[in-house]
Amino acid sequence: MKKLLTIEHLLTAFFVAETICVTYGLLFPSLIPAASVLYFVCGSMVAGLILFLPQAKQSFSLKENAHHLSTLSFRIVAIIMMGVELFHFCKKWIEDAPMDYHDADMLPIMKIMSQRFMSGHFSQVYNIIPEIWKGIHPVYLPAMWMPFTVAVAGNFDLRWITMICLMLVFTLFVFVFHPSHQKKVSPFILLCAFLLFWWMSTSEAHGLVPYTEEGIVIFYYVLLTLALLNGNIWFIAICIALCGLSRYAFIGWLIPYGLMLMYKKRFHDLIKLIATGIFYFLLLMIIPFGWGAFSNLLSLPDRYIDFATRVWHDAPVVFAGVALWLRDKKNYPIRNISLATFKISLVVFYSFIDVPYLYLFYTSSFVSLLIVGYFISLREEEMVLQ
Repeated sequence: MKKLLTIEHLLTAFFVAETICVTYGLLFPSLIPAASVLYFVCGSMVAGLILFLPQAKQSFSLKENAHHLSTLSFRIVAIIMMGVELFHFCKKWIEDAPMDYHDADMLPIMKIMSQRFMSGHFSQVYNIIPEIWKGIHPVYLPAMWMPFTVAVAGNFDLRWITMICLMLVFTLFVFVFHPSHQKKVSPFILLCAFLLFWWMSTSEAHGLVPYTEEGIVIFYYVLLTLALLNGNIWFIAICIALCGLSRYAFIGWLIPYGLMLMYKKRFHDLIKLIATGIFYFLLLMIIPFGWGAFSNLLSLPDRYIDFATRVWHDAPVVFAGVALWLRDKKNYPIRNISLATFKISLVVFYSFIDVPYLYLFYTSSFVSLLIVGYFISLREEEMVLQ
């Protein structure tokens, strides 16, 4: 029990350091090189430490929460406060930074793609857009830009979709996190959550809210984290499809995860995973836009795909293999291998990415937030029984 508590305290410490490295630590230019290295080290330690914690068994049941009015009230108040904060600053960003492709072309491109889609011109969605840079070829996968069709249909600014995604991420965290179970370290987790969302809302350094679509990616990857904590294969499969059809930063994890299913002889789960992926690929890509659009997407960001392949060879397979070897050959109490491999794949991918835009790094940070929030919330009986 004491050993597990020590691991939880270390997990909290590395998470706090990881959060500072991508938020207010960046305000000191002389510290940025050290912060970059520390970010990688801390993220790797978060992945490594959860191998030695009890197997994740996250439940979606809210029956217990209903009997604890104070806890439920805390969650409701926290969600309302975060909603007000995100609404206020998103409104400010929209007023202060009108969408202009000269500043950042991601959202203007997706807006035109969404307009074409909503107009029923499916075959033209991936055609060259002459209005931007005198002709640019859209390269975004369907799950990335399709949520913005809601904004186009409702005739409101696309940035509100980012705000909604961040609000959903915070809501998931609030319902996973139980601050009363670990009172010594819970304040640090809450502080990090506050730092992340406040930094997202107020800092101009990353431009995530006013200029990018990254809120959608963050939501998908946090949702996949929740699915891995829960263990439901259908939930995992759907989240994998959404992540894969938006930003495939998790490619380094996907192959090891499939291999682990085969290693455990969970062939039915592997079939469900593959079938779900094919279904969503056909539904969101091939049926509406055709094979030609997909083949064009594969040929355009070739360096990105090459980089993702290098990351797959260099890190997550080895990480998963070593973890399995320690568990099955050396009898170490190793658990949560899939979740830890997922986290390490994101750390490696973003730490060594060829185009290290700051807004990209927050996906891994929010994944850490949910992971640490869950494991810090384990009750004493859950720590003892496993």
